[in-house]
Amino acid sequence: MGVNFPAIDGDGHILERQDEIRPYLDDPWRGRSTPLWPGVQPWDAHLSGKIKRPAGYGHKLGARQGAKEQVDVWHRILDDHDIEQAILFTTGSGNACKLQERAFAAAVSTAVNRHLANDYVTDRLHPVGVLPLRDPDAAAREVERAAALGLRAFEILTDGLPFGLGDPFFDPVYEAAQAADVAICIHGSRSAAHEWGTDKLSTFAEVHCYGFPAGMLLNFTSVMAQGVPIRFPRLRLAFLEIGATWLPYYLDRLDEHWEKRHEEEMPHLGKKPSAVFRDSTIKVSIEGKESLLRETINFVGVEHLIYATDIPHWDGEFPENLEEIRATNVINDEEKQAILRENAKSLYAL
Repeated sequence: MGVNFPAIDGDGHILERQDEIRPYLDDPWRGRSTPLWPGVQPWDAHLSGKIKRPAGYGHKLGARQGAKEQVDVWHRILDDHDIEQAILFTTGSGNACKLQERAFAAAVSTAVNRHLANDYVTDRLHPVGVLPLRDPDAAAREVERAAALGLRAFEILTDGLPFGLGDPFFDPVYEAAQAADVAICIHGSRSAAHEWGTDKLSTFAEVHCYGFPAGMLLNFTSVMAQGVPIRFPRLRLAFLEIGATWLPYYLDRLDEHWEKRHEEEMPHLGKKPSAVFRDSTIKVSIEGKESLLRETINFVGVEHLIYATDIPHWDGEFPENLEEIRATNVINDEEKQAILRENAKSLYAL
């Protein structure tokens, strides 16, 4: 094992329970018996038990555990692996944005954020809020309300949205996040990935492999082409859960289209998208065993990359991915410190 550089987990998870969220619902929604967010295609992600949740981190998170138990587990994980703090994304609640009843979606988002603030926030654990994104004005109000409760960031899943995330439809959300000094984290998903063609695939492996980057690239394209980093220069943005080594290829591709069409179709960009990205504060999470990490750092700069454990997802590689970053000779000590700690500290204003 290499030097134990202190780390901040930029993207871990909790397994929130709807029965713990319901008490935070306001009337008249509290007595409603329907699920608090839509379900998903019933893929066999764990191959009937063949694939286990990652075993290496010793302490286990489970869907039956309540908030207090999960907080205890997370604190033990941090202690055991020299991780200072963790940013915790919900596993199901982000899907509340897909609710078609806008008032219900807003009520559920408020209840989730109250639950997170009251039951998960500690000096080392920072849960990420959710927003009712079909109503951007309601989402902006929720940013302000939940930020006042102590939430430092808000999650936007890549699916279930009416437009790409660069569309002016979402400007009230970005304005509110910029004013409240909180991060907006665009997080990969496959729950409604049929929106970009996964209904044409036949196995979970295909859907999961393709669906996450497809949704992320769709929204990254929209954010960059519509000039969100230019229009909201103090907005802290992150793109999470698909790795980072796609950046050189895709920014090159965006640059090609900018060169030929920017005056008419990317009017907010006075320079190439790759230059806009390098000059921005956008962060992207890395995953273990990314073979082109060195090339990616050379292309965009190390200041854009953060570390994530991805606990407790079936395909996570913690703690091996943390040990590999600490030990690798591909990046130097200064770069390790930036990826493992300093960049996440900046993104989440820790």
